[in-house]
Amino acid sequence: MAPAKKPRRPASLDPVELLAAAGDRKAPPMVLVTGQDGFSRDAVLQELGRALLAEGFEGFDGTSIGGEEVSGENLVNQAEMMPMGGMAGGSRFILVRRAEKIRERELEPLTRLAGMSLGGSCVALVFYEAKGAALTALKKVAPVLEFPAPRDYQLARWLEAQARRLKLQLDPDAARALADLVGEDYVGAMSELQKAAINCGGKRITRQVIEQSAAEGRDTNVFHLADAVLSGESARSVGILRDLHDAGQSGFMILGLLESQLRKFLKMRAEVDSGTPARLVVQSASPTLPPAIQARMARQLEAFDEPRLLGAFRAARAVDRAIKGYGSGAELAHLESFIWSITRRGDASRHGVS
Repeated sequence: MAPAKKPRRPASLDPVELLAAAGDRKAPPMVLVTGQDGFSRDAVLQELGRALLAEGFEGFDGTSIGGEEVSGENLVNQAEMMPMGGMAGGSRFILVRRAEKIRERELEPLTRLAGMSLGGSCVALVFYEAKGAALTALKKVAPVLEFPAPRDYQLARWLEAQARRLKLQLDPDAARALADLVGEDYVGAMSELQKAAINCGGKRITRQVIEQSAAEGRDTNVFHLADAVLSGESARSVGILRDLHDAGQSGFMILGLLESQLRKFLKMRAEVDSGTPARLVVQSASPTLPPAIQARMARQLEAFDEPRLLGAFRAARAVDRAIKGYGSGAELAHLESFIWSITRRGDASRHGVS
């Protein structure tokens, strides 16, 4: 007797094909969204919502929740509901952010949901961390829409794509100049692109504009913020945070990068505590960084012991719960309090962040 064949894992999705299917009311019942490129991800999800929801019925047929709020059975019931905009050609669209926080007991109904026929309605689960029980289980039954961070050799084309989405006129030569300027710092590149667009007043962005903007040397991207925080530079950190907030950067994205850096530093700190010099730990973890940047990271690593890093990480998760990824009026205040607390000596939990 021949052994039973294992079921094939659903293929990865192409964003263009997904949007076309959604327009024809043939979207898959469930999509798993992963990857670090939040700019492309959010743009495609916005387009997906427009393709699925009938105009005027967005508030009735569209829902957005956090993974920690998910009840599997309730989500199935919501997805199966007939769309109020169905007669106008619409479907239902349920967006679940922070899907890695879905509890394991809720996964069985979601596994069933992935195999249902919803008549074009779609549930999109957005994973900010590419690990965990939910993603492992659901990848077996639902297709994945992945948005990896662009590499340095991909950055110029990525910037051109972002400019088209934002309806900006960006010369290819300007895109290459900006890519050369920032390396793999795509978040910083996006910040510089938006700054150049403001400086141009809606006109074409040329290489000269990019070089002039870079010459101003403004210290306003999320990676500079992480560097300032880990260097314990309170005033500089808060100044960069306010500039990012004024430029429209999402507080949730800012916090996500800081959490990622703290997680990386916790892992490296464990190696330092086991006896490996900080300089060698940094060289092993980030071999492509220039020596001056590696030396700076090593000094940061030596300044933050494990209790301080753990306190900062717990404080970050507390702020994550407080702002829940939405643009509340108190978002900036929460982030400022968090930064003030972790750039001072000692455990962040003793500085008003809990």
